[in-house]
Amino acid sequence: MANLQQAQSTILGIDPGYGRLGWAVAQQQGSGLKQIDLGCIETNPNLDLFERYLEMEQKLQKIIEQYQPNQAAIETLFFCNNVTTAMKVAESRGIVIACLMKNGLKISQYNPKQIKETTTGYGNADKKAVEKMIRMEFDLRNKKVLDDAIDALAVILTHSIQSKNRKYYA
Repeated sequence: MANLQQAQSTILGIDPGYGRLGWAVAQQQGSGLKQIDLGCIETNPNLDLFERYLEMEQKLQKIIEQYQPNQAAIETLFFCNNVTTAMKVAESRGIVIACLMKNGLKISQYNPKQIKETTTGYGNADKKAVEKMIRMEFDLRNKKVLDDAIDALAVILTHSIQSKNRKYYA
């Protein structure tokens, strides 16, 4: 029964941001993953910050309604030198988590070091190494994909691999 349930899992991966939020959807199929769709939610920089947050939440809600995931994996915040940017990303992350919870998704979160370690085998890998591994894993070698969407797929892959140790918040 656990294998059947795992085979039917649809996972939404999130790389939080307020100007551009990366997202990806994949289905767990046995021990592997099948990428369904990915993209970025970009908000209008001419809008008030709170209007941008609302726009982001509304677009995320549409993605959830379209793909009906039952799990979500989100990247935690990393240390940022720009406090203003870090606060905006933290606020957008809170909005995302509230949206995920409102939709009844099981939520797991992973920090950047966990994601790098899981995807490349090296916790201090750079973004290019992570991107290379994700492009190979999901056969995206010759496709133009924004780095935020690649990061969302990396969160999904991390979630899938670390699923035995995950903690849910929902």
